[in-house]
Amino acid sequence: MKTSESDELKRTLQAQSQMLGWCVIVTTALLSLLTTCCASCQSKVSHLQLKFWKVYAEKEKEQMEEIFQLYATKLSERNLKCFFENKAPDAIPLPAFQAWEDASQLYSFSSSKQHYSTIHKLVEEGQKETNEERETMLDFVDRKEIP
Repeated sequence: MKTSESDELKRTLQAQSQMLGWCVIVTTALLSLLTTCCASCQSKVSHLQLKFWKVYAEKEKEQMEEIFQLYATKLSERNLKCFFENKAPDAIPLPAFQAWEDASQLYSFSSSKQHYSTIHKLVEEGQKETNEERETMLDFVDRKEIP
């Protein structure tokens, strides 16, 4: 092939590949938009209720972080004080292991029971009672249960 024919072929293939790439991008964007629209139209949750749900989830997350900071600070202060003063610790009320497990589950919105999060569901329906007399503890290093 001559250099001019080779360059012409190279430019043609490059233009075709760019056109194909743009077609794939536009098709993907349109399918994504169509899927989102169909999902919104068939949703059993209204737009305003979904907006409220998102605001609620964000506020719950912010307040949960604040409570985590507060209780973690209290617990660490208590433990360090007891360690250095060589005395028994005072009780700090914390959720049981099962409550942590229940609160950590993934929650999806149900139109029959309008709870906006797993925490909301646990508070409204009450926490599950466990038959175990002992509290399960986890060793955070190797993730094994300790009796």
